[in-house]
Amino acid sequence: MRNSLKAFLLLLTASVLNTRVMAQYDGSASLSLGMGHGYTALSQSVMSNAFAATKGNKTSPKANNADYIYLGFSHYRGFEQKVFNQVLQNDKNTDKGKLRSFLTSARTMYHFATRAQEVGLKDTYISDIMAIGIAWNWEMYHEKKASRQKVVALRNAIRDNIDKSSIKAQLAKLSDEDKRDWILSFMYNNSMLAQIIKNTGKVSSLQKQQLLKTAQQAGVPDIASVTLN
Repeated sequence: MRNSLKAFLLLLTASVLNTRVMAQYDGSASLSLGMGHGYTALSQSVMSNAFAATKGNKTSPKANNADYIYLGFSHYRGFEQKVFNQVLQNDKNTDKGKLRSFLTSARTMYHFATRAQEVGLKDTYISDIMAIGIAWNWEMYHEKKASRQKVVALRNAIRDNIDKSSIKAQLAKLSDEDKRDWILSFMYNNSMLAQIIKNTGKVSSLQKQQLLKTAQQAGVPDIASVTLN
């Protein structure tokens, strides 16, 4: 998992957090943001048939231990520092102030907590966080608000998949630190891309391609065909 995280940070360095992008917030340079995440294979397993399972009324099952995750302020700061250190390691000429400003402007902890409250979910469960992130990606791509009910249904389907013994077994192999890094990479990826789109003031064709790619990394084959409104 640490190797996967390193691959994510290296690619993040090359594609988004270089000096030119930090200075101009060039959204078009974000096309490869987040590729190489350590969470890809597991997320694809979790998301298998998830959207199909959202049809009809569904009672939310009790969250299992494999789904639970605690993320405190120190964890967000620690992950941000990992990104910061990796960028500087690969480009010692990076403007530290602009880099720090960009990372903190993404406000990952705030955005996910706020979005969780808006749809009645919690930011202490992997299934909730993934549903929030996928819905956020969907909203940026389609430029419209997702339905609260559809997001909750998506969370329920993801949670059902996590409850499967094969997924539990994969999660059980992760240390607490690795599990946090896995989900934090997913969260930061969404937040940073959202910040770039906000700074450019529009969703370009290249950014739409990136939104498609980030959704695929989260296990959603085609966010363009998903309906959450």
